[in-house]
Amino acid sequence: MLRPPEPEILQGDALPSTGFDITSTRDKMPAEDVNKAPRTIEEFEEQEDKAAEELGQVGAGLGNRKAPEYTMNYQQAVTAEDVFLQIGPKTPSSASCENLIVRIKMPGDKKENVDLAVTTDSVTVNSSRHSLTLPLPHGINPDQSKASWDTDQETLVLTLKLDREFDFINF
Repeated sequence: MLRPPEPEILQGDALPSTGFDITSTRDKMPAEDVNKAPRTIEEFEEQEDKAAEELGQVGAGLGNRKAPEYTMNYQQAVTAEDVFLQIGPKTPSSASCENLIVRIKMPGDKKENVDLAVTTDSVTVNSSRHSLTLPLPHGINPDQSKASWDTDQETLVLTLKLDREFDFINF
């Protein structure tokens, strides 16, 4: 079963050099960088908090690109029936809000230079001057969300449709 390799098959040093070195750093990783599985709920929560904090540190390690200023506000779809007749289950609290409005100030940028990616739990905005990865406090529906550009204020306005589990109770 075991026999020496055939002479016409190139192996090891007999292979022609490509000019590229193949190396591995798997064994050389420091012990603190290795992701270890949490053993308790507290360790799991600490790891989740660290991951959320790293996501929240916008613009880190991106060279000369800055993290833009942003604001988040909740918005209700209020009609005359809600205001004057007070018919319906809506309350003034954020539990009755349908949208999350995110305003990202991007001075010096134009609409054409902005790259936007929206997922169910985060928003990523990149341009030549700014970079932002923003975790969202609630899940959203990207298909029903909208984005617009305010040219006067050089602001990207995102209207994100909230997708919460018990919305059928509030509306």
